[in-house]
Amino acid sequence: MTHISFPVGGYEGAIVWRFLDGVSSAVSARMLRGSPPGEENLTFLLCELLDANTTSLHALAYPLAEAQKDLQASDSGIAIDIEFETHEHSKHIESKYSGADIGIVVTINHPLLGNSRRGILIQAKRLFGRGKSREFSFFSEYSSFDRGQADFLKTLQNRFSAWNSVYYLWYNPPSVGFAEPEAKTIRAYEAHSTNGLPHWGRIHPFLDELIGMGFPWFGSPRPASTADEEKAREWRATQPALRISALDPVFSLFEHRPPRLKELYDSSLEDRSSSPSFAPFADFFLLALASSRYGSANDDWVRLTEGQKVPMPLPKEPDEKALGAQGNFDHAPIPRHTIKLTVSSTLPNIG
Repeated sequence: MTHISFPVGGYEGAIVWRFLDGVSSAVSARMLRGSPPGEENLTFLLCELLDANTTSLHALAYPLAEAQKDLQASDSGIAIDIEFETHEHSKHIESKYSGADIGIVVTINHPLLGNSRRGILIQAKRLFGRGKSREFSFFSEYSSFDRGQADFLKTLQNRFSAWNSVYYLWYNPPSVGFAEPEAKTIRAYEAHSTNGLPHWGRIHPFLDELIGMGFPWFGSPRPASTADEEKAREWRATQPALRISALDPVFSLFEHRPPRLKELYDSSLEDRSSSPSFAPFADFFLLALASSRYGSANDDWVRLTEGQKVPMPLPKEPDEKALGAQGNFDHAPIPRHTIKLTVSSTLPNIG
């Protein structure tokens, strides 16, 4: 049975979700403004918005300072901190390694919720418009997706036995960046993805992955009110925004060409496993906080996600596929950025 580390259905989970979803929307909106941003630009913006020292430089619907204030009003004995680090890469490392763009370290340190420290690697890709006009459509591709890079990440995960610890982050524009017929279809996809789930007073309910994990939903489901539905409509209009997919579904679906947006949406409707196939950014972060099945507690793997150089484990099988163009180096590649989420206790020490 999956161990629940953090009660995401509660007050604190809703606050964290609201902040992270606002970050997702802000990064997504940037894809429709100014010159087309590259993946590195979007990742830099994402990290700035999450960083307590720089997030105030940007306008968010629900700023981090307000979220922290709301968290302090809680009497549940929980404190949540988000830290951010950037690791400079030499040109040699950039050209030879094909590791991850972002490392996520989730730490739970609480007398009631338990203690754990897990690492996750994230590879980021953006959706590109099609044709001379560069318009977005359902058939737009994540053109920078590289099968060799995916092979490398899978080999890395296998070497470290770090299961459920490598994911893809997809940067997408909001639906207003699509022609209206496709924008309407996107909103329909989102409506079907969440159909029948109680809103519980939140802007957006968790996806099927969260229900499948057995999260503790308290009380009886209540009918969505008109106000709830209006909030859900507003949220759907900002989608697909930032999405997360587990490595294995991506690896199995897209062997010979880059994935397309419609294919990822279709996979999210068809897949009912506990591995996110196209989950909203904020939902995935709460999944990672709530369940110890996301991320690896392997010491070297956690150090890797923190941006430290660690030894590359030896192959587990004699005929294991070589690491390809990236080379078989003494150290595993490190992520450029590290996001640290820490859940700690504010409870008094009662011995």
